[in-house]
This record gives sequence, structure tokens and C-alpha cells, in this order.
Amino acid sequence: MKIKREVKLALTAIGAIIILIWGINFLKAKALFDRNNIFYGVYDNVDGLKVSSSVVYRGYQVGQVNSIHFVGARFEHVLVQFSIKKDLEIPANSEAVIQNIDLMGSKAINIVPGNSIYYAQNGDTLRAQLELNLLEQVNRQIQPLKNKAENIMASLDTVLTVVQDIFNNDTKGNIEGSLNSIHRTLKNVESASGSLDGLITGQADRISHILSNINSITDNLQRSNYNISKGLNNIAELSDTLQAANLGQAFRRLDDILLEVDSVVRKINRGKGSVGEAINNDDLYYNLVAVSENLNKLLVEFRANPKRFVNLSVFDFSSRKSKEDTYGIVVYSTDKPLAPDAPFLVENPQAEMIKRNGKVLYMIDTYRNLKDAEGQIERVKKSFKDAYIVKIN
Repeated sequence: MKIKREVKLALTAIGAIIILIWGINFLKAKALFDRNNIFYGVYDNVDGLKVSSSVVYRGYQVGQVNSIHFVGARFEHVLVQFSIKKDLEIPANSEAVIQNIDLMGSKAINIVPGNSIYYAQNGDTLRAQLELNLLEQVNRQIQPLKNKAENIMASLDTVLTVVQDIFNNDTKGNIEGSLNSIHRTLKNVESASGSLDGLITGQADRISHILSNINSITDNLQRSNYNISKGLNNIAELSDTLQAANLGQAFRRLDDILLEVDSVVRKINRGKGSVGEAINNDDLYYNLVAVSENLNKLLVEFRANPKRFVNLSVFDFSSRKSKEDTYGIVVYSTDKPLAPDAPFLVENPQAEMIKRNGKVLYMIDTYRNLKDAEGQIERVKKSFKDAYIVKIN
């Protein structure tokens, strides 16, 4: 059977249309007969994303952008519809991130998988996110450096202001004066150095002579090294001898002797003992003075009438009267006389005071003989347990 020409033209036209549609979808990366899952993402800004832009999952293209529309009462958001291969399952909390895919600024949607155990279903809206472009990333990285640079510039401006204030006209004058002073000081140091060099040069012979003397002294010391060592050995032997002599014990003995001497002197000063009484007892001094005066008068009288004294003192025994001894019972003794209002004298107003051996003794009774005193001592001791008998004359 012969096909008509019109049928051939119709079939050719239909084939051309199919090829055209397939070519357009191929250029758009669309599958002509495959069905894909549709997802949505809502963005504030798509930043150059276009229809037919790629959808990438783990670096592999899995779909494309189908459409882009404004949504909202004032078109404040952008709704992006994109398709993904039907056999690809992605977690429900995955993110659709618009990002750069090359240096030319081409955009694509990168599916960042989440960790959900559930999978996104056809028609779900994924979480949307816009990745900064290269310029914005560079700006964000440079912004801290920019802030630091601004701070450095502000600090530098402050430093320059301070430096400018320092180096004003008055300060410049002071700095110039200081530099002039330093210059004069360096000149003085240079002059002093020249003077010292001249002095050393002029006194070179004397310095050489001094050094020669020092060298001679050193030689003498070296030659006398044996004698010096011998002298040091002698000193060491003397030190050992002194150490062996037990000087510490000798000094301790000397210290004990000095302590005893000091004790004796203290007793003498307090009037204890015969020497102390002789030195500190004023009565002894006055008695000696009185005896001296009476002896002087006696000598004068003896020179005037010698016969009178011979008759009285040598041959006339009948005129002398024998005196009996007197004894007293001492009940209280002290170093100094008591005051009239002392408790002892108030209680014993009949007490009599005598001085004996540097002590002041108080007696309450006196007796003609020792026997009478011994007969009363026991009675007195009942009131005064330290009572004792003393011979008065």
C-alpha cells in the first residue's frame, strides 16, 4: 500500500515537534518521560538562582529548579520549586541551600542531608538557607581586619597627636638645649680623655717605676713565703696551746672570784662584818674623835701635873669602884632605828634601844647578872620566840 504524501508530512511534523520538545527538555536537563519528586523552598532572596538551575546532593546533580515565584502580600518571599529523582530519598530535616557552584557566580541548590529517621515526601517544603556569595564571604572575613585597621588608625592618630603636642616649640627648644648639653658633655669627656691620656703619657716613667716596685714587693713576698708560712704555723700552734690551756675555765674561775669580791664589797657597803661596821658606823667615827680629843686633853693635863696621875692611876686602888655586869633580853633587831610610830614600839613602849655590831637591838628587860636573865628568858620567849640574852657592859 502506498502512503500518501500528506501522511508523510504529518508524521514528519509530529516527529519534528517531539524532537523539539525533547531537545528543549534535554537542554533544561528535564527527563521527558520520567516522573520526579517535587519539593519547595521559601527564600528571602534567591541571589541569582534561575529556572533549570541544578539541584545537587552530595556533589552529584539529582534534579533541577522548575519554577521561581514571589509569595506574600508584599512579595517579601520567593518560592522555589525544584524536582529530585524519584528513587532518591532524603531525610525530612534536610536543608535546601542556594550556593555558588563556580567562580562565575552560577547558582545551584545544594541538598544538605539531616539526621532525621523519616524521609521527605513529594510536595514537602524543605528548610531553606542562602549561602553567602564569594564577595560577601570575603567581606565577612575582611570585616574584622577592617575593624582592627580602623582601631590601629585611631590609635596611630592619637599617638601622632601626642607626639605633635610633645614636639611643640617649647619642647623643641628643650630638646635642642638637651642635645647641646649632651654635645658639651661629650666635648668635656673628650677633653678629660685627652687630659688623662696626656697625664698617663707624662707619668709613664713614674707608673713604670710604681709597677716595678709592686713587682719587687711581690717577689719579696714570694721569697718570704716560707717565713710567712712559719709565722702562720706559730700562730696556729699558739691558738692550739691557748685552746688546750682551757681559757674558758680560767675565765670562769676569774668570774667567780670577781663575784666573791663584789659580794664582800657589797657587805662592806651594807655595814656587815667588822670592816663594814668600821667603815659605815658613824658612831665609831665620833667615838674615835672623842677618844682622840680626851686623850689629847689627858696628855696636856699629864704634862702639867704628872704626880697627880701617877698617884691616881697606879697606886690608889681604893678609889676605884667595881662595876657589875648588866644583861638584857633582846626581842627585836633591825639595821636602822625604828620610827616612833612603828607597830613594835607602839605595842612595847618600854623597849630600850642599843647598837651592837652594826645592828639596832631592842630590849624589854635588863638584869644585874646572867643568872637572873636566864631565869626570865623562857617566859619572854612565849611572846617573842626569837628572844636572846646579850651582855650590855
